[in-house]
Amino acid sequence: MDALREEMQARWNTDGVHYDDIPAHGIQDKQEELPWTTLFSSVHQRATQVLDVGTGTGFVALLAAEQGLAVTGLDWSETMLSQAREKAAARGCKVQWVQGFMETMPFQDNTFSLLCARHILWTLAEPVRAFREWRRVLQPGGIVYADYTPRTEDRYMGHHYSEETERKLPLNQGVSAEAVMVLFREAGFGDVSLVSQEQEVRHGDPGHSKRVFMFICVK
Repeated sequence: MDALREEMQARWNTDGVHYDDIPAHGIQDKQEELPWTTLFSSVHQRATQVLDVGTGTGFVALLAAEQGLAVTGLDWSETMLSQAREKAAARGCKVQWVQGFMETMPFQDNTFSLLCARHILWTLAEPVRAFREWRRVLQPGGIVYADYTPRTEDRYMGHHYSEETERKLPLNQGVSAEAVMVLFREAGFGDVSLVSQEQEVRHGDPGHSKRVFMFICVK
């Protein structure tokens, strides 16, 4: 699995400079920001340390920092982190940017009170291993907030990585949200809840929408 992750990491070290230009990657408008800004407003007094895993060019991390939270953004691509640093400087945000893999994070136990994961779950080569690591770095009572859209259409296979690589990713196979909840519980999260919403696909078929699930997992 390490070879698989390294292959995926290499893609973004090479092509990450174009990440924001790919449809649906960036946060395009206030409607897409809303679930995250609402979260950060609601946890402001309790989330003293926020970790954004797979931060990319910093969309979620910067939203949290603009709410006055102490934020760390983790990503495996230095190319993408360099863009995140530029964005943070331009917006006057203070964020700690760290390069690393989310299954073996360079943080001590019980460090963060909130962990965010946007557009990440389908990319995990070993979901339970990753979730256990996320739980390790959370403080008692800490929360994971992660979005997920089941990828059920084969036409999207090979869109981000090679088709061979994408077929090896367990959560890239149309896995139900309920099945993902089971994996979080297997990793040790005792309180796992789920909310869903319909979201318009702005760069897909006209009038088409997709169901986006949000997992809220408490350590």
